[in-house]
Amino acid sequence: MPPITPRSSFVTIWFILDAVLALFPPIYWAAGGPTPLIAGIPCSIVYFVVLTAFICGSLIAAYIDDEKRGAFRVATP
Repeated sequence: MPPITPRSSFVTIWFILDAVLALFPPIYWAAGGPTPLIAGIPCSIVYFVVLTAFICGSLIAAYIDDEKRGAFRVATP
C-alpha cells in the first residue's frame, strides 16, 4: 500500500466539532426548551436533524479527502 499523506486539518477540526455538538449536553439542553418552535417542530428535534446532516457532511468530506489522498488505491504487484 502506498504511503498516505496526513488527513486535512479542516476535516479533523470538523470531526472535533461534531463530537462537541453531539456529546456536550448543555448545547442540547439550551435547544430543548418546551416552548420554542421552528416551523411547528420542537427545537430539540430540529437540533438533532441539523446535527445529523452536519455529521453526515463531515463523513462525506472525510471520504472525499481520503480519496484525494489516495487512501483507497490498491497497490498492483
